[in-house]
Amino acid sequence: MTREPTVLLLSHSQEPFCTERVAGALRARGARVLRVDTDEFPGRLDLRGELEPGRGARLMLADEALVVDAVWLWRLWPARLDERLSAGHREAGQRESGTALRGLLDLLGDAAWIDPIDRNRAADSKTRQLRLADALGLVIPPTLITGEPAAARRFFAAHDGQVVAKLQTSLGYTLAGGGGLPTRLLRPADLDALDGLRHCPMMFQRYVPKACELRIAWVDGQALVGALDGARCGVDWRHESTATWEPHILPDAVHQRLAALMQRLGLRQGAIDMIVTPTGEYVFLEVNPAGEWGMLERDLGLPIGEALAAALLRLASAPRGGEREDSCTR
Repeated sequence: MTREPTVLLLSHSQEPFCTERVAGALRARGARVLRVDTDEFPGRLDLRGELEPGRGARLMLADEALVVDAVWLWRLWPARLDERLSAGHREAGQRESGTALRGLLDLLGDAAWIDPIDRNRAADSKTRQLRLADALGLVIPPTLITGEPAAARRFFAAHDGQVVAKLQTSLGYTLAGGGGLPTRLLRPADLDALDGLRHCPMMFQRYVPKACELRIAWVDGQALVGALDGARCGVDWRHESTATWEPHILPDAVHQRLAALMQRLGLRQGAIDMIVTPTGEYVFLEVNPAGEWGMLERDLGLPIGEALAAALLRLASAPRGGEREDSCTR
């Protein structure tokens, strides 16, 4: 009798939508699904690694040896620790908990991953993304990444004040895709405050006029796309949009270049942000390796959870040649 495939979903306890969409699609295909909410480790999640010299290693979930065919990496979330801990102890505890969790998950390196942890972390470099995108023929906006106030002021002047400022990391995640400090137009009044860059470098880009803004849920070569009306989505749609999502089809040439980019980044999943200008030019902004797509499935019915389930099971059943696919590198 053929064993049912087992797929581990790495999520967090407050994630209400995407994880269950993938889980439901997997169950409908006959898979066994295990969900681990990563913020529950170590306080509420009994996860441990056992390594014996000469006898290998195993990952234990409570009293069960965790043997899985595929892993979906959706969220590695900071540990929920006791609020009574001092700030210093909480910072140390979260740092050590994250290190321990990533190490434990490395024991699942023989499984198929979408996507391996350290591949995600390497691919998250916005500088690397823009460099590769430009080399592969995608259009990118002129960009400056700096902690030098004078350089930012020169960039502002060179682009006639049409410049946006943004952070390179998200401070939080929601179903709407928001969280953290919004991307915003830099104003002349902001120039005097740029000395703060010495404490927190930022990315500056020439503002790109919008006919529409795209969020592309990329799943193993498939692009499932939602578009927002550029006149109603603001500078940062996550915080300002009054538009509703509409379906969108990418031109073949853009799809092919994105496929090449995702291959170079080593990613099977990601949320890609692009702008379509009033002249019809497609401008690449960034890839979020495990970026939010729930609003596209909820509002447009795009089968993203189904696509991920199919990709996980396809990878789980593919011959692996006896080679261990490391969760850190390939």
